[in-house]
Amino acid sequence: MTETQPRSDNYSPKFLVDGMLGSLATKLRILGFDTKYDKDSNDHDLILKASEEGRVLVTSDKELYLHAKQQHVKAILVKGTSEEERLLELFQEAGVESLDLSNMSRCSACNFLLVDTGTKDELGRPIFKCINCGKSYWRGSHWRKLDALFSSVNRSLASNR
Repeated sequence: MTETQPRSDNYSPKFLVDGMLGSLATKLRILGFDTKYDKDSNDHDLILKASEEGRVLVTSDKELYLHAKQQHVKAILVKGTSEEERLLELFQEAGVESLDLSNMSRCSACNFLLVDTGTKDELGRPIFKCINCGKSYWRGSHWRKLDALFSSVNRSLASNR
């Protein structure tokens, strides 16, 4: 099964997130970014994977970050303590100027693309399905909290331009 990039009109980096930032990886996928999450590999293997796959290595481990930079691998050191701080920091460092908040295009579990099933839930919200694992998604009540977080990050990105 071939993966395609859902964002062709804007710059959209691909990320490799280390095991310390699983929640951040999930949010990046929800936002439509091609994001691999690796909680099992050692530092050497993470750097190698990022380099081979053309991904930005995202970590809160200063030592890993410094090793990646020594190897000329694009890496971002995330220091923020809240999810909003982390996302803002990451996007500013990655050169992402704005977020497409309507883009629900990646499975938060496996990173593959979602497709609209053409069906709706009992409240009339569209249902999306992962092309790989089959998991279903819709914008349920939990989405309000995510939307508030993403909107806040987007406003901060806009004010920093």
